[in-house]
Amino acid sequence: MNRKATAMLGPLTTLLAAGMLTGCASAPGSPVAAGAVSTAPTETTTVTATVTETVTETVTTEPPPPPGPKVEFGPGTWEVGVDVQPGKYKTGGPDGGLPCYWARLNDTSGDLGSIINNSILEGPGTVTINKGELFETSGCQDWIQAS
Repeated sequence: MNRKATAMLGPLTTLLAAGMLTGCASAPGSPVAAGAVSTAPTETTTVTATVTETVTETVTTEPPPPPGPKVEFGPGTWEVGVDVQPGKYKTGGPDGGLPCYWARLNDTSGDLGSIINNSILEGPGTVTINKGELFETSGCQDWIQAS
């Protein structure tokens, strides 16, 4: 062989021996015969990874239900069974220099026919109010449900 051919065969032979050239068949009579190529041992690498995961959770809460009808209240017009509980209520009477007025009403029309009962108190008083009525009060100390 000439020098140029020998120089080229050297690297090819090295590649064949190292198993880096695959799928090449050797020609009959070539210096590398079948089975002459050895494969390098395979190397196994184990990789251990630690994964830290952050989980964000959004919690939606509903507001608490509105409190039930009151058992103590002051001046205003109240719907019995909705705003205030039905039952018997007491007041200490006038709040300051104003007269204490209360009225049980069928509606808020302002007609005299809508008044079920009413009174002006000069001292403590008691009234029983029923579900479905309206109760109007002004100038009185707070009304507190009697036990």
